[in-house]
Amino acid sequence: MSQHDRLTDDENATMRILWDRGGASVSELAVATRQPADTTLAVLHGLRRKGAVERQQDGRTIVYRPRLNSETARTHSLGRLLCGDATPQDNGLGVVVLRESDVDPQDWADLQKEIAQRRKA
Repeated sequence: MSQHDRLTDDENATMRILWDRGGASVSELAVATRQPADTTLAVLHGLRRKGAVERQQDGRTIVYRPRLNSETARTHSLGRLLCGDATPQDNGLGVVVLRESDVDPQDWADLQKEIAQRRKA
């Protein structure tokens, strides 16, 4: 994914559900995200355009499955943050939404140190 393909907050939330479940239908995702089905479908459309999910027919149901694994997404997001590949509004400090369990404690400490050094510079 390029810098123009960053995941939105809604896309991140949807991806977390897909990673946890391995796949889900629009109605399952709508319930899980507490969003209307049309909003969920729009999020999935964006994720498909970005290459993060794929659609598969499962009987009469269409199931969306992640194409982008969580490790790749984390690595991409952290790399973008550290390399300064962010919008001018970020001031070089991108926004990364991660669960505490997604990051090794030492990596988190290193990341915080790097951010502090960049803010001083």
